[in-house]
Formats: sequence, C-alpha cells, structure tokens
Amino acid sequence: MKKKEFLLKVLIGVGCIVAFTILVFWRQHVVQTQRDQTIVSTISEWKTHGKPVRVQNMVRRDIPVYEKVTITPLSNSLFEGYVTKDIQGRLRPGQTVFVDTALGERVEGVIRDVERALDVDTGMFRVRAAFDHEVALGNHIVVAYVHTGTLTDVISIPNEIVTEDDGEFFIWTVRDDHAYKQRVILGERNDFGAVVLEGLHEGDMIVTGGQTLLFEGDKVRVVDTKEVVRHIP
Repeated sequence: MKKKEFLLKVLIGVGCIVAFTILVFWRQHVVQTQRDQTIVSTISEWKTHGKPVRVQNMVRRDIPVYEKVTITPLSNSLFEGYVTKDIQGRLRPGQTVFVDTALGERVEGVIRDVERALDVDTGMFRVRAAFDHEVALGNHIVVAYVHTGTLTDVISIPNEIVTEDDGEFFIWTVRDDHAYKQRVILGERNDFGAVVLEGLHEGDMIVTGGQTLLFEGDKVRVVDTKEVVRHIP
C-alpha cells in the first residue's frame, strides 16, 4: 500500500514538473511571437507610412536678445546681482528686465544702475534692477532676463536639434516626405537657440522630434507642425 502511495506521489511530482516545463516553453513562445509581431509591425508601418517626426516651418523674425543675470533681493522690488566684464559691457541703465515667479507670473522692470568699478570682494561688477511692483520671490536667488538688443530678420533654431560632426553642424530637414541631413553655419548661439547664417531658408521644414531614428532619405510621416519661435537670450 505504501509502495503504491509512493509511486502515486512520484507520478504526481513528475506530472507537475512536465506541466510546468510545458507552461514555461509555451509562455516563452507567446512572448517571442509577440515581440516578432511588434518588430514586423513597426518596420512595416515605417515602410508604408514613414517614420513619425515633428517638424517646424522656418520663418524670418525680429528676435529680441536677452542676457541672463542672477540677482538677489534687497527689497520686494529692488534686486542686485554681479556680472562679468563681458556682460557688464552689454548692460546699461534703462534696459527692460523681467523675472518669472514660481506661480508663472512675469514681472517686468528696468536696470537701475550698472557699476563701472570692479567690486573687490567678488571680482565682478554690481548691477541693480528695479521692478514695477513687488516680486513675490522671498529671499531666493533668481534669474533675470535683460533685453540687450534685437536680431533683425533672422532664422533661428533650437539647440537640441543640432548635431556636430568634425567641427561642422547639421540638422534634419524634410522635402517631399523624405528626411535629409542639412549642413548649417551658425552665428550667435546660447542656451535658448542658434541663429542660422547659411543652410536654411524661410519656408524650409526642419525636424524637431524623431530625428534620432532617421537615416538619409528616409520616408517620414509628419505628426506635428508649427512655426519656429525662439528668443535668443
């Protein structure tokens, strides 16, 4: 009787192992099949409709130029900061300035004074900005944007779409539903964007999203289009 019970337990154990092994192999087969289907589906989609990209239409604009200055409050409406000699040379009393509060409010003011003498403690030049009304920023250090000039009739592009190869700069453009790598020559450039001196014209369509998947001549499908609007602070 005990021998029969032992054999029954062995058979049950073997059956469980076999069933588990079959289940594992079946699950692996299902997963691999789904993966293969996804890959085939994506490639087929690209071949039929093109790789999805976001684009922007280039336009010429007059673009205000801003200089970033870090400032701290002396009062609720008067702030002070220190700048390098290079920045100090571009600042003067009366220039408009703005800061953005944590609530998304933009508060405007003017540069009140720019010291011409070097501050011996900081090795920089002191700048003060007065705002139209109280700025609810507490005692925090903030970044102010000072309007220092305007670039007239220029084309500008976002920095993040520019790639560099052996000292030359490139972006992706779209013509006749296909993507092409375009060499550009850049002028003024900073954290907010770059001015294009050569390589683009008004009306050209540039790729601003999806470019990492592109190869020369790829068919593309535009999923979003808008005009380029960039300030070059």
